[in-house]
Amino acid sequence: MKVFLAIALLLFATAAQAQELDRRPDAPKTNDLTVPATPYPLVQRLLYPDTLIPDGMVWVPQGKLWHAKEINSCEWCGKPMTFKQAAFDKKMSFEFLVETALSIADIEIGQSCMKAGRCKEGNPLLGRGSRPIQYGVRISAIGAEWMNSAWARKGNLSLHEGGLRHWYLPPLILHVEALVGIVSGIRH
Repeated sequence: MKVFLAIALLLFATAAQAQELDRRPDAPKTNDLTVPATPYPLVQRLLYPDTLIPDGMVWVPQGKLWHAKEINSCEWCGKPMTFKQAAFDKKMSFEFLVETALSIADIEIGQSCMKAGRCKEGNPLLGRGSRPIQYGVRISAIGAEWMNSAWARKGNLSLHEGGLRHWYLPPLILHVEALVGIVSGIRH
């Protein structure tokens, strides 16, 4: 019985260790050993819309060559999509609707604080802090950041080129800016 348990433990340990190993990029995405490895190179000098690439991989530029990498395995390995998909999906829309709400709250709280004479505008881009200037500058900045994030996130669907995975980090800077303004307005 002890020999049987020792053999079972040994088999379990070797199987668990094998599952932790990284999969080769050219390995088939199946356990079927009769499936051949990829018949096309994973490094290209030029990309064309008909350049073949394994499923679950995107092309990423490295120097003058394009390398095939697994989706979400590097910073520029996001799933490729159209600009419309990148700009108007649920995550992107929610991120920028929250930013718009935070900016409006910051503007209105700041306006009431400035009207009472307790504080002044600290952002030099907003001038003396009039309401139309604040809305014009802030809403334009939010729109520009939305389009910039969507462009970086989309990649290239026809060439199967990956997009930016961490697109949400630059908009978080706008969140923090608005939150600092809200806290500052409430505190004064």
